[in-house]
Amino acid sequence: MKEQQASSAIVKDIESHLRLKTFPVGFKFLTSKGDLGKVEKVRRPKKYSTACQLITMARTFGWTFGTTGAELMPICSNVLGFLDAPPKLKDGTLRNVAWCRTKEDAKKFEDAIPRIPLGKFEAVLMGPATTGLFEPDFVLFYANPAQIILMINALQFEDYERFVFYCVGESSCSDSIAQCYLSGKPAVGIPCFGERRFGSAQDDEMVMAVPGPMLEKLRRNLVELSKRGVRYPITFYGPQMDPCSGIPPVYLEYLEMTDQLTSTKK
Repeated sequence: MKEQQASSAIVKDIESHLRLKTFPVGFKFLTSKGDLGKVEKVRRPKKYSTACQLITMARTFGWTFGTTGAELMPICSNVLGFLDAPPKLKDGTLRNVAWCRTKEDAKKFEDAIPRIPLGKFEAVLMGPATTGLFEPDFVLFYANPAQIILMINALQFEDYERFVFYCVGESSCSDSIAQCYLSGKPAVGIPCFGERRFGSAQDDEMVMAVPGPMLEKLRRNLVELSKRGVRYPITFYGPQMDPCSGIPPVYLEYLEMTDQLTSTKK
């Protein structure tokens, strides 16, 4: 319980620094569906749902859901590792209807999608990571591009690495959820047609999945960046202004521009 409360406090701090519009959503995979009954205040879907519909209700209504593959649409259940792909999905027939010109292209599409390992888990919890009801494996942050880049900046602030992100196209939940789980690295996704149609993702929204062990690093470095004036919202300086007057003097010194600027003013 102490770990869950600590994680909840960290996510609340991240949410505050980024000024997010919706709750960050925590995910936790369970090896037994019987464990769903061990978590308080968990709702079960009463009908077929897409994963993105449940995520949207979690991040806007503040509800926590527990679900198995039987309650999800087959494509969602397949990405989350609960169900093997139906034959007409594997051979490219389904995606050839809309997303690919040929079945051969659709087969390549299907082969490229990352998935949670089949049969490893029987259920998943998803809900606001600020409630402390469970310790998340990773957290989804829905944000605009400015907020996303500040998250990336914070994660790169120490132990720098160049992040690589992916885009499969449709079924974009795999780019964030499955990719983050499989790699243990942050994963950025662009909400797909399906998530916009059924999950109500907005035009300005992107999503970033952050592994649970990296949440404290994200929080800590958002604070450090804020101390340096790198925070949200990012203030505009203007495309027609002299950029040098809007840059801290120490930057100009390091860029060896001070003498140049002095000479141009004479």
